[in-house]
Amino acid sequence: MLACCVALMTSSCSSNDKWHVEATVNGAAGKTALLEVSDNGRWHIIDSVKIDNDGKCKFGVKRSEYPDIYRLTVDSRSVYFPIDSTETVTVAADYADMATKSTISGSESAEMMQKINADIARALASASPKEVVADSALKRRLAELIQTDWSGISAYYLINKTIGNEHLYNPAIAFDRGIISAVANAYINIKPNDPRTKLLEALALSNRRAYGQGTPIKALEIYFPEVNLKDFNKTEQSLSALWNKSKVLILNFTAYTADESPAFQLALGEVYKKYHDRGLNIYQVGCDPEEYRWRMAAENIPWTAVYCSSQDAEQLLRYNVTSLPTTFVIDGSGEHIERVEDIAKLDSTVAKYL
Repeated sequence: MLACCVALMTSSCSSNDKWHVEATVNGAAGKTALLEVSDNGRWHIIDSVKIDNDGKCKFGVKRSEYPDIYRLTVDSRSVYFPIDSTETVTVAADYADMATKSTISGSESAEMMQKINADIARALASASPKEVVADSALKRRLAELIQTDWSGISAYYLINKTIGNEHLYNPAIAFDRGIISAVANAYINIKPNDPRTKLLEALALSNRRAYGQGTPIKALEIYFPEVNLKDFNKTEQSLSALWNKSKVLILNFTAYTADESPAFQLALGEVYKKYHDRGLNIYQVGCDPEEYRWRMAAENIPWTAVYCSSQDAEQLLRYNVTSLPTTFVIDGSGEHIERVEDIAKLDSTVAKYL
């Protein structure tokens, strides 16, 4: 059964089949602007237009199945931006210095990438590329920007970012390796069919063989997408806060009014009773179409139960929830996020992380 929040996500993705770029490049009137897309680091031109006398140009491109990184290029000078739905992204840049004097807006991902690029540009204004790559404080700040969505396109962009000829996040450094691992694990478990996932999985495995596991950084709080929703008493409950109190955390999206819900809740309760004293907690997101029916069921549930209204549905996009119930097990390091398709395997999955 797909509840209202899942239905909303599906309908919002299919309402239009094109995304648009509206760009202004000061000082570039009459020049040709190229729109390019990356294919594992190789850039391909997908469209080109002449920039008008006001420095403006527009592109409209059919939406692809998965989010991606694109760039607007004028005479080998580029501005990078993400596309993850059918939005209109706005790019403003100065032709003289497109790499550092540009802004992108129009979507959450675009604004996140703008923050990443602006922070790096500020660092490069007073330090050499080699010094910026070695700046651990900068890399921690940037990691904190993406921690709300480790499986987002901006997270993928960040761990592949190069400064000069070096990757900003170096797998030979334990902290950097932990960030790379967090993004890879999020893609593997939340977006298994994304074309980047296989590449990230191979990267994470090669890093472990060469350097060992990354070091989990508790100061970052989470290696998984955050969820903030209200419980039965209208008190906001965050997923990360409950995780901080847990050795293992079950994240479950469900609908109490679904036909299979009673049997699922019974099985979930058995696992909770068995392992709660050893550090297991449950964060259960109710996606019932009517809140009053959710409240009738949620009042006496012993674990954390929160409600997802249609206004909150965007928080669930990060977990690729396409059917209910959907269940994840998150370990105490936060680096391992395992999707559990079969409730009969939930017990053994929890046990291996305790």
